[in-house]
Amino acid sequence: MSETIATKTTDVPSSARLKEQATAVKDDVRELGRLTKEVSQEKLREAKDAAGEYVTKGREKAGELEDSVVTYVRGNPVKSVLMAAGAGALLAFLLSRR
Repeated sequence: MSETIATKTTDVPSSARLKEQATAVKDDVRELGRLTKEVSQEKLREAKDAAGEYVTKGREKAGELEDSVVTYVRGNPVKSVLMAAGAGALLAFLLSRR
């Protein structure tokens, strides 16, 4: 019986301690959520920047390829027309089989 009384009298401080710990955990979880949000936003900004750089590089490469094709076609017009006709015939053959 004395153990029960002793437990009850020590429960009051431990319940207050438990409340404090729960509040501390709640605050820690909130802080963790805030930090997670900040890191996620920063990573998203970095990904957007990287994607923008890839798009810019891709456009530059496409422009270079276009210039190269134009130069080739101007230098070899007959060969270019024959290659285009051959590619068109091959494509027509492949699509007509379906």
